[in-house]
Amino acid sequence: MRSARKTGGPLTVLLIDSDAAYAASVADYLRDRLDVHTVPDAFQALDHFQARAYDAVLLDVELAGVTDGLELLRQLRQIDRLVPVLLVTSGERTDVALAAGRLGASDYFTKGVSLDVLARRLLTVLEGRASERHRDALERDAKDAHWEFVGESDAIQRLIKDAVTVSAVGSPILLTGEHGTGKDVLARYIHRHSPRADHPFVPVNCAAIPEGIFESEIFGHERGAFTGASQARRGSFEIAGAGTLLLDEITEMPMQLQPKLLRALQSGEYSRIGSERIQQAHARVICATNRDPLQAIEAQRLRQDLYYRINVVHLHIPALRERREDIPVLARHFLRIKSRELGKQVDSIAPEAEALLMAHDWPGNARELENLIERALVFCRASRIGPELMSPISEGAAFLALPWEQARDLAMRRFARSYLTALLHVYAGSVSRAARAMGVSRQAFYKALDRAGLTAEPFRRPANRG
Repeated sequence: MRSARKTGGPLTVLLIDSDAAYAASVADYLRDRLDVHTVPDAFQALDHFQARAYDAVLLDVELAGVTDGLELLRQLRQIDRLVPVLLVTSGERTDVALAAGRLGASDYFTKGVSLDVLARRLLTVLEGRASERHRDALERDAKDAHWEFVGESDAIQRLIKDAVTVSAVGSPILLTGEHGTGKDVLARYIHRHSPRADHPFVPVNCAAIPEGIFESEIFGHERGAFTGASQARRGSFEIAGAGTLLLDEITEMPMQLQPKLLRALQSGEYSRIGSERIQQAHARVICATNRDPLQAIEAQRLRQDLYYRINVVHLHIPALRERREDIPVLARHFLRIKSRELGKQVDSIAPEAEALLMAHDWPGNARELENLIERALVFCRASRIGPELMSPISEGAAFLALPWEQARDLAMRRFARSYLTALLHVYAGSVSRAARAMGVSRQAFYKALDRAGLTAEPFRRPANRG
């Protein structure tokens, strides 16, 4: 689904009609009020429709060529079920009117009506669609909070700034980072801040697609292209249109298909399985991986030429343990979202619980933190989350799966981090006071903080004034 209108731009209409004279007269009459694009056949219509968002479509039912107007209406509805389509015929046809209604046409009229009537009916449909878009935007704003890329650390603020910068262009982007760091969230953030925001965002997890159907999933297939292909299917590139295609876990894409992806990125062309027709790839491609791409090349999981093509812009998301000042920020962010989703009146996290969050290693990164907050909310019976709800990160069950030496080292690191976190919390981030309580020098305390991956800054509270 896509929302066609771009804020601030003129309303755009795609006029599909084989009668060049009629199309020219309609376009000329509407030119002062609307931006009208005319095409004479179904092939050009589909290319235009996938390449950009239109506010409405005027479609001649008696279209010349192998695809008639009703069949083209079906195809347009598969791409965007919401855009208004008004059908035009040379004369009254009850069968066409009934079929148009079943297929979701917004209006139906003959070429005998005056251009003034046509314009008024078209503008009425566009006004109604504008109201629907406004309602959709309000609903989308509520959902978008879940996909905000959140963080106050210098690393994340730089990353957000870079993401906004690259969102304005269509170059391929490579996102790297551990599992759970938010690569999918960052990709959606880039899409929402780009000129493509009104077009689809299509995420594809390459690791989840069986190898035998991978090509069909990405590029589509024609009916009869292989055993079991009972009907034609659009691939992810076609569904994305002029939007954004996220290929997550790109190193899991079969090597034999990577040249076809490279061709689509370099030339903007691809074909469905079983078709000789060249289609245009309009989508902006973002690839993501939790692997080191260079190691994936050495292991022959990623072609070097494809790597250079998808790595035009490289954005790396640091692990949560490397930016601990973001832990409470993210925790409160997830608390707001999950409280609303679960219908819970929980508005804060107790300092003791927050100290446990700060002391944890977060091997699952932001995803692990999100799941923990959701679990805590499920069992929370108060107005804030207390330390008793932090059991998944405080009970130490992970130690049971480790050899003695690793468990001992992990326990010592966790104890050191918990102890240092508690000191910083009690003394409001004052290194001098915390070091005195620990019985060491400031320099020794700073070294201990560095080994534990902590800084005093997140614990400092502003002095009372007045």
